[in-house]
Amino acid sequence: MIDKNSKPIFGKMNGQQMIEHLSFLLQISNGKVAADYYVSDEKSARRKPFLNTEGELQVGFKAPLLSEEPNDLKFNSVGEAINDLFIQIDDFKIHFETAKAENHPFFGELDYAYWQKFHVKHFTHHFKQFGLV
Repeated sequence: MIDKNSKPIFGKMNGQQMIEHLSFLLQISNGKVAADYYVSDEKSARRKPFLNTEGELQVGFKAPLLSEEPNDLKFNSVGEAINDLFIQIDDFKIHFETAKAENHPFFGELDYAYWQKFHVKHFTHHFKQFGLV
């Protein structure tokens, strides 16, 4: 069980902030939020193969578009945040019925398969942050 008072094993976010953070990255992958950060082809070619590995996101990894402090809460409850998370997941699947790729602020342009790999690593990283896996 996670709530806004859940304390992380690492990092600064509370439980609800973590859920809303996952939703935010899903919104980048489903086309609702533009990740306008330019990632050179060279950097993308160097970074993207990591998504094909069993490697995990490192503790302390921070994408360039994220602030040092967690974002203010967007929703009134963890339940509302979780409902939004499910909406963003559904919209991600629907978006890629027609979309070819979306820009990731660290890995560069990713297609559906690569975004899926990223989301698995990202969710796992944050679920471990709260001892959920």
